[in-house]
Amino acid sequence: MIQTKYSKFDYLNISASDDVWGLYVIGAGLADIPPHTNYPPTKHPANYMFNWENGRTLPSFQLLYITKGEGYFETKEIKKLVVKEGTIIFVYPNVWHRYCPNKNTGWKEYWISFNGELPKKLLDNNILQLNKPVLDIGLDETIIGLYNQILDLIENEAIGFREIMASLTYQIIAQIISAEKRKQFGGKNIEKIILKAKIYLGENVSRNINFQELAKELNVGYSWFRRMFQHYTQLPPSQYFQLLKLNKAKTLLVGTTMQICEISNLLGFESQYYFSKFFKKRTGVSPSAWRRSYQSIGRK
Repeated sequence: MIQTKYSKFDYLNISASDDVWGLYVIGAGLADIPPHTNYPPTKHPANYMFNWENGRTLPSFQLLYITKGEGYFETKEIKKLVVKEGTIIFVYPNVWHRYCPNKNTGWKEYWISFNGELPKKLLDNNILQLNKPVLDIGLDETIIGLYNQILDLIENEAIGFREIMASLTYQIIAQIISAEKRKQFGGKNIEKIILKAKIYLGENVSRNINFQELAKELNVGYSWFRRMFQHYTQLPPSQYFQLLKLNKAKTLLVGTTMQICEISNLLGFESQYYFSKFFKKRTGVSPSAWRRSYQSIGRK
């Protein structure tokens, strides 16, 4: 771990086995840049160093979180943006970019560089978006805590630290997406409607729900309800409800001595046959096999 007056950072040697997890960390750091200070801090590897005049292109992803001050970010497609406290900057592979703090304010940045098939898959499926590299999510102590955990791991290099860093990086991405979604819905009527629907589904997991009737009870159109519910939860209402039934079934199989036919009836299935077919399609095993597998774990 290299430390200077205003920053600390480290880069890792990457081996062929690091991509097994689908995401691997290349480097991470923290920099608190005072006003009227040269940027970026020196001593970074040559392919990571840059200046505002020339910018740079990286072969990997980089994720910056500005937690104090303000500055600027730019790509060829996105002209100079002002970024402030609480801003996330996604840097994508092979995309020319440049960023720097405002000379009059400086800024504090957390950053992590990573690569792998998993972030590429998120990009291919538009979960990460090339045309939205800057997100204003505000200050989030959970995300800052995850960055600090990564910095501690990369400094101490305890056994298994690479795998844990990969997991923490994925958590950061998930927390950012969640924070952006909360910002989109927070305080709006749509959020209240979806939360009411989720509560209703959770309280009626043993029933069979008519979702058109549910939308009517919520005083919204069904098409709008279905679209907004999926946008909020990433699942259509019917699939979300099936997942609730599945999780309830798993709990009953492991935590009770109820017969499978009783569980089937409790969850509103037409017959044990349909329940078993539903369960196996989603887990790959029958309800009885699921129960036996957990009973065997308990005996060990």
